[in-house]
Amino acid sequence: MTLQFRRATTADIPAMGAIRLAVRENALSNPARITQQMYEDYLERLGRGWVCERDGIVIGFSYAARDDSSIWALFVDPAHEGLGAGKRLLQLAADWLFASGAHAVSLSTAAGTRADRLYQALGWQRGEAGDDGNVHYRLARGTTIRRAEAGDLDAMWAIFQPLLSGGDSFPFGAGFEKSTFQLHWFSSHPAYVACAGERILGMYKMGAIYPDHGAHVASATYAVATQAQGKGIGRALVEHSLAQARREGFLAMQFNYVVSTNAPAVALYRKLGFSIAGTLPQAFRHGEQGLVDAYVLHRFLEADQS
Repeated sequence: MTLQFRRATTADIPAMGAIRLAVRENALSNPARITQQMYEDYLERLGRGWVCERDGIVIGFSYAARDDSSIWALFVDPAHEGLGAGKRLLQLAADWLFASGAHAVSLSTAAGTRADRLYQALGWQRGEAGDDGNVHYRLARGTTIRRAEAGDLDAMWAIFQPLLSGGDSFPFGAGFEKSTFQLHWFSSHPAYVACAGERILGMYKMGAIYPDHGAHVASATYAVATQAQGKGIGRALVEHSLAQARREGFLAMQFNYVVSTNAPAVALYRKLGFSIAGTLPQAFRHGEQGLVDAYVLHRFLEADQS
């Protein structure tokens, strides 16, 4: 059995339409809504499509939409699931969008589906679930997020050290040693890293803010390499941590010590639904500005449906 992948043509539209109607998940509530013209438009004018063939029969297809850098469609015939066709079709669509200049690719799928689990396993950043029950995913160019491993320690420490010298965001000073960092990031709370290929660009660790009666509230610490800041890595890490916290059953996320003068971080957290629950007057000694306030930030988490 050999799977073959190629660019889709108008001759493939009937087979693609039949697959779209046959799928058990993400089924169309109104099949008439997807027309022949829409398939034709996404083949040439609005994007590009690919098909997977098995023994000459089309068993799956994907479409990439150029205007919003999204995966418009990714479906595999239920009788041919588990062969790797979906994974390759997804890669073809995402690679084409990146090659076309996209900085990030997005898609959505119903929560709890095979596709939902596939995108998570492939390192796509799982975002908010909409009112329609669909989960939105995002993949930055060349960036994936995975669980940190012991072999990542040196790269993670190399990211963290320059951030300490700035004296503007972390309470730790120059005396914070690598052994302490290792204990801090590889102990009770699991850590994750954002990677571009083999290169680590950022990291976070997340877990219960307090034990026992406070264990339903999560907290997290984030760090992005100086050279990678301003490129969406921080947002991807926060969104990933929120999704992970939901999956682990936390009811809320809380940060107890966000330096008020760290404007990019505060703006990002506010944009992602956090509110200022309290202010700690002059709680942080800033390297340049002296004593400044620190914030307590909080947001509730919606239940994860996967």
